[in-house]
Amino acid sequence: MAGLSIWTLPFRSIYSSVILGADAAFSGGRMKVERKPDVEKGSTMLARLSYWRPYLSKATAEIGRDLENALGVVTLEMHAEIRQALVYAHFCELMPFVHRGAFQIEETEDGFRLYYPGEDASHFEALDVIASELALTAMEKHFPFDPAPYLRMIETWPRLGGDFIGALRAAYDFHLKNVHEDVFIGAEAYERVLGFTHDEFKRVRAALMAYGTWCLGMANAAEASAVQEKGKRQIYFANECLEWLAPLHVSKMVLGVIDQIANAPRDRVDKILRYFREPAVAGETISGEGYLAPIQLLDGSFLMSPRALHIMTPERNILYVLNKTDRKQFNDLASGELEPSLLAHARPIFKALPGVDIKTNVIWGGREIDIVGYCRKTNSAVQVQAKAAIPANGARMTQQLETNTLKAVEQLEAFEDLAPAEKDAMIRAIFKVDADNVQWSSAVLSRSSFGTVRAWQAMQGRAALNLQLLQSIVNDVATEDAFDLATLPERAMKAICDIAAKGIRSWREETLDVFGSKITIPLLDLDDREIGRIRAALLRG
Repeated sequence: MAGLSIWTLPFRSIYSSVILGADAAFSGGRMKVERKPDVEKGSTMLARLSYWRPYLSKATAEIGRDLENALGVVTLEMHAEIRQALVYAHFCELMPFVHRGAFQIEETEDGFRLYYPGEDASHFEALDVIASELALTAMEKHFPFDPAPYLRMIETWPRLGGDFIGALRAAYDFHLKNVHEDVFIGAEAYERVLGFTHDEFKRVRAALMAYGTWCLGMANAAEASAVQEKGKRQIYFANECLEWLAPLHVSKMVLGVIDQIANAPRDRVDKILRYFREPAVAGETISGEGYLAPIQLLDGSFLMSPRALHIMTPERNILYVLNKTDRKQFNDLASGELEPSLLAHARPIFKALPGVDIKTNVIWGGREIDIVGYCRKTNSAVQVQAKAAIPANGARMTQQLETNTLKAVEQLEAFEDLAPAEKDAMIRAIFKVDADNVQWSSAVLSRSSFGTVRAWQAMQGRAALNLQLLQSIVNDVATEDAFDLATLPERAMKAICDIAAKGIRSWREETLDVFGSKITIPLLDLDDREIGRIRAALLRG
């Protein structure tokens, strides 16, 4: 990997080549090239670009006369190297799981085949993917582009008229209203630890997404013009389309737009951008493990991926970057905020279960139970241990999730081992009821997913919950008179399996050529549109 010739190229040349390739997947192709849009492939290409970060920092800072000039130095052989490097990045995602025994390895004639060690392993892997997908940030709708102002702007660019702010304001209002996600930390902690408010983050994030939407609108307008024109004007607009898909804009212009539409103090904007911006070729970088900073600082300008401005700006990535760059500050934040915030969001969803009352942070017998729920009508109860790790971007973070899940199971087991009479006594004491022979269940509550087959096997007989799965159960039992908490594990498994049946197309195998070695791997094909629809509905409640 380190010996590839592409790392001697200008950063703009390499980076732009990949984000243009990602756009081709997102859009289905440009200039009358028509393929089925593949959002998963486009997102994956951007995520894998993050694994290149140590190599990209070795590139040069030349920006060229324009994008056409910058791309002109990328030869056919170098394009082949780029494809090899993307495959290698995929390989880098998989190898930690191989080392931890998640896959069986079979030697083949020209390489290796990786496969799950049994049906349980592939089944639980699929469920964990679904749990993770449900916890992602949801865009409820697609932005309704009005092509007219963009067609006018592309004709007059770089002169900006009245359409400019109007188009950005429309996109800003849309993204501010239609992005839904879990809130990971409380409002007070934002100000105290991060130095900006949650509302300021949402406004600046909406402005960044609006800027990405504007760039895509301009690219669409340039593409439409190129298709209709001939000769030099066709070539001009075709090149303009590419310029807007990999825009290099003076930083003052971008910051000025954010100032104007987000209405946030510049010092707060700078603090927020620290989590989404990094130097292209020198200095400390923040990308890694599937997170790609959507803004690359290059020669006083911002080199951006409009698609990354949409998909790489959820709140969870603030936590990822903080954990990577300032572990002490992250630990201060995590220890006091992440789990209490998860419990605060879970409490009203649990209480929406018919007839269920909830107590949090219950101390009994020298141990703390994060949530205890009780339904008097069904004489049933549940104990819940919550683990609020950062949602996983890569193998290292998946391992941390799994460690937390196993710790939660260990804590649940300690209570499960108590005598029934002692459990009944706890219900009587904390809920002030006359209860005997209470029927119990146990649950692990996560922010997103839980880990590999090892974690899921440890949880068997217990409910695997995140906020979205819990909301799904609430929706399913809304018409019931009382909820039997003893059945929560079965209900939780049914909820996630029902979603998996709708959101998973199939397992398939794909062969990677990793610098001459053929490695066959299992891949899960998802119905991204269906999962997105379900995710948005559950985040709305």
